[in-house]
Amino acid sequence: MQIIRASALLLTLLPALWTQAQKDSTNAPFSENGWHLSPHGTIRVLVLFAEIEYDKNPGKDPQPNGADHWKKGQLPVWKDEVFDAFPSPTPMATVTRYYHDISLGQYTVLGDHVDKLLVLKESEHASLQQSGSLSGAAVKEANKLGTLHTAHNLSIADFDLWRDGGKAGLPKVNTPDDPHSYDHVMVILRNSTLTHGQGSTDAGSSGKLFGYESDTQSRFGGMNALPFEILKHEFNHLLLGGNNFHSGGGNAAQFQSYFIPLQGGWSMMGAASSSLLTCSGWDRDRLGWRPEGSTYRLVAHDLNGALVNSDLDPLSGDTGLFVLRDFVTTGDVLRVKLPYLPEDEFPQWIWLENHQGFVRNGSPTDRFHYELEMACVQGLVPGLHALLQVDREQKRGDRVFSGDADYLRPLPASGAHDAYLRGDTVNFKCLWPGPTQPYIVKDKYANPLTGHHDLELPLFDLNGDGALSRKENVVPRIEERNGTEVDAGLFFGHSRQVFTPAGNRKLGMGTNPTTANALTLVSAPGRDTYGGKKPNNRVTYLNGISLELVEQRADGGILVRVRNNDTAIENDVRWCADSIVLNPIAGAKGASLLLTAGHRITLDRSLTPTRIDKPETLRNTTYFSEPTKFTMLPSAWMKLEAKAELALVNGSELHLMPGSTLELAPTAKLSVDATSRIILHGEDALVNATEKQLKKLKKKKRLVQL
Repeated sequence: MQIIRASALLLTLLPALWTQAQKDSTNAPFSENGWHLSPHGTIRVLVLFAEIEYDKNPGKDPQPNGADHWKKGQLPVWKDEVFDAFPSPTPMATVTRYYHDISLGQYTVLGDHVDKLLVLKESEHASLQQSGSLSGAAVKEANKLGTLHTAHNLSIADFDLWRDGGKAGLPKVNTPDDPHSYDHVMVILRNSTLTHGQGSTDAGSSGKLFGYESDTQSRFGGMNALPFEILKHEFNHLLLGGNNFHSGGGNAAQFQSYFIPLQGGWSMMGAASSSLLTCSGWDRDRLGWRPEGSTYRLVAHDLNGALVNSDLDPLSGDTGLFVLRDFVTTGDVLRVKLPYLPEDEFPQWIWLENHQGFVRNGSPTDRFHYELEMACVQGLVPGLHALLQVDREQKRGDRVFSGDADYLRPLPASGAHDAYLRGDTVNFKCLWPGPTQPYIVKDKYANPLTGHHDLELPLFDLNGDGALSRKENVVPRIEERNGTEVDAGLFFGHSRQVFTPAGNRKLGMGTNPTTANALTLVSAPGRDTYGGKKPNNRVTYLNGISLELVEQRADGGILVRVRNNDTAIENDVRWCADSIVLNPIAGAKGASLLLTAGHRITLDRSLTPTRIDKPETLRNTTYFSEPTKFTMLPSAWMKLEAKAELALVNGSELHLMPGSTLELAPTAKLSVDATSRIILHGEDALVNATEKQLKKLKKKKRLVQL
């Protein structure tokens, strides 16, 4: 293991520094203290099950006859599958087990339900068509029962373990209120306007319930099943923060976000659009759920099985071999800081997690969202999953709960590509059939720097108004890839998105996906918040970082090699971005970028949007992007080996700054179309090549010197 930055003194001081940080958190907001609720210890939720009797407007009943899972006039068959009433080493109920697993056993969410169904009559309760009124109506109806009686004979004291009034980010007091107050009251309705998969949560109370108020509350529609996805999403708001924490398949078009398209993937804030149902490494770090006894913020293991710091800065020397055990059960994770981003722009990191899946680790939510529902979904296979974190690093201080949504962008092993609509509408079959617009993806349009990936919703100018809105997204249902239709619910998780020993096993400069930073464009509906300027990341910085899956062991552990000088491009690549920068890197054979023999780099214009307005139409193609500008900084060295080719098309430009060098082997080739140019800035910007290789380019003024 090579961690050059870590000194013996620093390692000695880490526990003391962490202890001091914990002490400081009593005075300044600290994410590990939670937003409205503490993410540590034990909480017990009181559940009220209800249905609405539409005695005034029967036609408004969305489910008048009930369903097998929840018959009219009865409690749901899954009433005891939401929460365990009492703690146990291995929880059984869905929500209790979920929190046990994602918190590494450090957060216990119990619950019990009132043992009578509450029937809310339209004629007796006003505003039942408004979701915000449903909790109050349920409380009023429950009070008609006289006294609290739950399925497990619990009392108000069992539901009051925390003091009300805890401030955001400050420590919560783990003692009862006086008088008592329920920590959380949850209403689940069979046939309300919330139907299924909808709900909300907030701090406060909807009135006294059996004589006592509540600290926090929520309400959900359970028309089709136990509403797990929306339930955990909304409850997690109380731990993490407001709507600006939407991520991992839980965001919506109206919220200001870091990326142009809505992101899927996985996180505690995921919901109906998640791929994995479990948490992310970012979530655990945010709430302070780390392996017991760890003195590091993030941990993995070395080759001898010892815990090591896994929060890495490769350009500062954090390289070597790391073992990641199963993420869900051990907490192992790897995070890598991406270099060269200016201080006044959003910082970015790549996270790696080893998900072995529920079959191997026993965690029910370590799986793709719908793989148990339909055979058309290609289930989770053991391997690595990658996420890109943008910003959202502040865990302490006044801005702990600030920032924008979709701060986690998945990096699926299936890569990123330019996609375009086929032009027809057909019915998809996988996951509740319906109409969709198929989209086309081809290997020749691979676009690792700015392209569309499986786990986001691509945008198209569907109404032709010259502007892009997230309301113009297309849920990826049917993909035509290289001429073959794929109807497999890709957006909700697919085995091809996992890094495996037999499949895609590496992220690096020349891979797809890549270790380069992503372009961001903070925007709300129809509005580019910063006008395309900082703190957005509008330049792609290539780097020599590579993350390679070396082997997957019999026990599920995955060996990962981290390098900072891996600059060899060993396959054909197509790079598209408004601006690409190559820094001087002491990489392969000394080169900042080494294009190995027989391979090709194509600089092209992105067909995937990098902006939301000002389209440009050229030769019947409309672009929401700039032509690619590739800049080699002083001392950067690009080397093309035998029969390698660098091609510039569709208005691309290659700028060699003073002191930079482009070197061609005698049989290497520069191809520059009529719209593109290579520009040398100053006499010491060099192209080391034969006169034969450059003659035509100079004659056609496609190679110019300023």
